[in-house]
Amino acid sequence: MFGGGIALMHLFAASTQRNLGMAIAVVAIVGFAIYLIYNVLWAGRGEKGSELELAPNRKPYLSDEELETSRLDLALVGGLATLVIIGVALPLYWLGEPGRQQGYVDYSRDQFTSRGAEQFEERCASCHGGGGLGGTTATSIADDAGNFIAAIEWEVPALTTALYRFSDEEVRHILNYGRPPTPMQAWGAPGGGPLTTQQVDELIQYIQSIQLSPEQVRGEVLDSLILQVRDDVLAANPELDSRLEDAKAAVAAAGAEEAAAEAAAREVAALEQELRETSEQYIRNLNSPERGELLFNNGVYGCARCHTPRDSWRFTGPEEKPGEGPVVLARGSGEEAEVVAGFGSLIPAYIPGGGAFGPNLTNGATLRQFDTAGGHAGFVTIGSQEGVGYGNFGQGDGGGQMPAFGECVGDRDANEQSPYYGFCDGRPGMLTPGQIADIVAYERGL
Repeated sequence: MFGGGIALMHLFAASTQRNLGMAIAVVAIVGFAIYLIYNVLWAGRGEKGSELELAPNRKPYLSDEELETSRLDLALVGGLATLVIIGVALPLYWLGEPGRQQGYVDYSRDQFTSRGAEQFEERCASCHGGGGLGGTTATSIADDAGNFIAAIEWEVPALTTALYRFSDEEVRHILNYGRPPTPMQAWGAPGGGPLTTQQVDELIQYIQSIQLSPEQVRGEVLDSLILQVRDDVLAANPELDSRLEDAKAAVAAAGAEEAAAEAAAREVAALEQELRETSEQYIRNLNSPERGELLFNNGVYGCARCHTPRDSWRFTGPEEKPGEGPVVLARGSGEEAEVVAGFGSLIPAYIPGGGAFGPNLTNGATLRQFDTAGGHAGFVTIGSQEGVGYGNFGQGDGGGQMPAFGECVGDRDANEQSPYYGFCDGRPGMLTPGQIADIVAYERGL
């Protein structure tokens, strides 16, 4: 609402400025036309006498009395009118200048966003989904020698929260150089890609335009947590589970009976809301490491995508390859084990925190890296910064290797920001300090 009001003010200011300018231009043009008409049609005269009578330099001029009275008064009034016009026009022009400057910035941003959207749909949407809402892409995994192992489906993250976790410079680094060993390739010219520096900037501007609001981000995080505990909550509340199943059956049974279908749908919605509230209470009742495990495994909002092997992809048709016998790829305790025959030790086991794109966090690794939970939480909050060491053994390498989960870092790595950026501007990060403390409690127990 405020943004619309500001835009309306800018539009009003710009319109006033244009109208005033047009009025001044019309007055000047009309005055010049009158001057020409007077001098050509009225002041001119035909040949009526000798050159001696008609030559302007021979014609007697005004007397001193006329020059020092009416003509002098006319010149002074003209000069005063000119000063008044200048004195009024310049401040009016100055008052409109901020609006014109902001209008140019807005116009440039809109142009960058529009061109970035076109590039995104052409080059990125096939993996990241329309509007950057996430998707999947077919790829493969290979051994250290580059030999094919299996076909997989990579879960490509949504980009609608990317600038809550990465600075503009980190996003630029990823676009320029890719993100090995993920399917994200290098798109920018510095990494050998096809895009110019301006095209990369346009993509960044488009990504900025699709970022969720802080309230939406917190809602997405909570929705994902609730989805994780849904089955456990229903199992702990069999009466609610039974009522929900009956309501869904009533919707199916209603068929074309509109009134019955609407009543059943309202009952389903009410029960889903009850289930949501029960799930939120269930999550609050968990101890800190248990909540941390849910947050750790919370998709793009969590840590497992980078720190747990195979969390970001699923087999779509593994090919047979000689190995050291079948290997059990368990996705966690209590879940059915997944077995891929013929791969042996070539496929990593699904070990929570076992290390993938990010380092292994098991066997007390985080305890050795960070002496205190507070230091650990601080690193999760702000992530790695280029050239800044972290923990007892690590070295921050920038480039978005470790994102920030608790602080919006739109300009963290940049000393000079383009006026088109600056997404954060006081916005909170993705996770609350309490949620980060829960993650730290879970990781320090791995």
